[in-house]
Amino acid sequence: MSQSIEALENQYFLLRGSLSTLTEQGATADQLDQLRTQIAQSRTNFLTAVNKDLHDDNPEIKQLVTQLNTEETSLKTTIDHLGDVAKVIDAITKAVDIGSQIVAKAVAL
Repeated sequence: MSQSIEALENQYFLLRGSLSTLTEQGATADQLDQLRTQIAQSRTNFLTAVNKDLHDDNPEIKQLVTQLNTEETSLKTTIDHLGDVAKVIDAITKAVDIGSQIVAKAVAL
């Protein structure tokens, strides 16, 4: 499995696992809906990358994967030390946007 596909897969499973954490921490219905939307987009990104057989030989994709991995590390910490659900949702949205950029590059190739 390529690093880009692995990064997108890791993101999807991290986000899916965060749903219960955010629910337990008192996320509002709107916040949970936002999270579910991001989880769905993350899943779509992962499956598109798999179906397009995304490769890591494009320098732009490599850069985005590095950026995504950095965001994932920060996101894990944010989820683990949850203080403000809105900030977590914002961090998740940023990470998913990076994943979408990776997939957009694959589709364009």
